[in-house]
Amino acid sequence: MNGFTSTAKIGRKSTLNSLLVLGLRLIGKGFTAGKKLLCTVNLPFMSKSTFRRHEDQLLKAVRCAADKNMKEAATEVRTKTKTSSCGVSVDGTWQRRGRNSFNGCVSAISIDTGKVLDLEPMSLYCRYCDKKKNNDGHVCSNHVGSSASMETVGAYRIFDRSKQCKRLKYTKYYGDGDSNGFNAVKDIYGPDSVEKLECIGHVQKRVGSRLRNLKKKQKGLGGKGKLTDKLIDKLQNYYGIAIRSNIGNLQNMQSAVIAAFYHCCSGKNKQMHKQCPKGGDS
Repeated sequence: MNGFTSTAKIGRKSTLNSLLVLGLRLIGKGFTAGKKLLCTVNLPFMSKSTFRRHEDQLLKAVRCAADKNMKEAATEVRTKTKTSSCGVSVDGTWQRRGRNSFNGCVSAISIDTGKVLDLEPMSLYCRYCDKKKNNDGHVCSNHVGSSASMETVGAYRIFDRSKQCKRLKYTKYYGDGDSNGFNAVKDIYGPDSVEKLECIGHVQKRVGSRLRNLKKKQKGLGGKGKLTDKLIDKLQNYYGIAIRSNIGNLQNMQSAVIAAFYHCCSGKNKQMHKQCPKGGDS
């Protein structure tokens, strides 16, 4: 009895197998997870060497598509802004939570279009490189240092090649409050050539985090009628509103933050609304 295939082939590789490998990698799973899945539904699975060949082929295709999309995104920014200077949101992500991972990635996303302009995959360790004395040119470990420093190093690499590879200058750094990445790139095009923009959401979140930490350290600060989690959430939200409502006006912003504090601390027996604005904006 002759065997047959139910899907088309590209070269000697079955399309269905390629799609299976791609799906597994998209959800962060690999060969072992795929084998367990197909064994459960009583279907045969490819060998590990075949799985690796599909991975290599898909990597080439994904890398090519990503480079093409990021190149088009850079062209769109230059067309939209009519200048080579633009702002980017820079952030890092890791394979595991807690910034304690062998692998990470740093991205730069355009503030003007919301599209990814550049990526820098980072790796501290590779089992293949570690096992093979002669790795045949296989190099994937590109970072020396801690996992936490990946974001700083990755941001520098992205900014360093921006003019040559993207024909852009990232003159505005939109970060999550971590100053290490910004400090690494602030002078990359010249003294103080990059401006730092703060994410209001992260600033707002830090207020809540600081107050919760203070409540834990300072005994007697929490409890009924004092600094409760409900009051912290309220202060945090009003803090964010005060900033968003007064962008560009530092004095009004400060007044709104103080007013929000007194407003949240007011009670039936003690009214403290003198700082609150009057009228419809109150």
